[in-house]
Amino acid sequence: MSAVDKEEFAGRVALVTAGAGRGIGQAVCRRLAAGGATVVVTDRHPGRTEDVAAAIAEDHPQARVLGLTLDVGERAAIDRVVDTTVERFGSIDILVNNAAVNVVAPIFDYDPDTWDWVVKVNLTGPWYLCRRIMPLMRDHGGGNVVNIGSYAPDVGGQGIEAPYAATKGALNVLTRSCAHEGGPHGIRVNCVSMGMVQGTKFVDDHPELREQPGVLGVLGDLPHARDIAEAVAYLASERARFVTGEILNVAAGSYMRN
Repeated sequence: MSAVDKEEFAGRVALVTAGAGRGIGQAVCRRLAAGGATVVVTDRHPGRTEDVAAAIAEDHPQARVLGLTLDVGERAAIDRVVDTTVERFGSIDILVNNAAVNVVAPIFDYDPDTWDWVVKVNLTGPWYLCRRIMPLMRDHGGGNVVNIGSYAPDVGGQGIEAPYAATKGALNVLTRSCAHEGGPHGIRVNCVSMGMVQGTKFVDDHPELREQPGVLGVLGDLPHARDIAEAVAYLASERARFVTGEILNVAAGSYMRN
């Protein structure tokens, strides 16, 4: 991997949801901070959020880092975090919708309340964050939204994760819709899609899924959270200045989108 440009995101403010876990969110926060962004680490676990934000700030002294507690399923919490971020830093230039939940179960047994929770976190939360932040980007001259998706909707959730797959399919549509609306205002909106990723809680909790045929892809291994973070950094950067409305698959060739 090439050396990181420590000034690539200088002067830009990035808000990342579910940024304090040990997987994709934290990897994204660290990558953006390494590129000089001001990073707002949000997560629903207060202690973990504070600790991770402090650790990132220590590792990347050129970046400003703030940790804020956020449950993306709660609209009032989103309002509070967006208002605090703008009051503190003046703008939000990059939004990474990473927070998601996936409760694996067959439809015969699935709890309807769990369905509602998955939809609220995986789809309604990202929509409302876009609804709050895209007008700020418009008024500030542009910005970038990167949604964290999955190829689960392309394979029907493989019969084990229908709610998750349905919300991620809808997130693809939201990505393209927001790209249409944001484009005239200098706002690019893209999505990074993937299958299983090393270093995430879901993969650690379900090691049996790694043994499924084809899951390692034609490259023979799973991507790591830092590989997803690098894709996010690319889409949020000027290197991708003419890329919008796209679903970028980072899955080692385990699924090749038509």
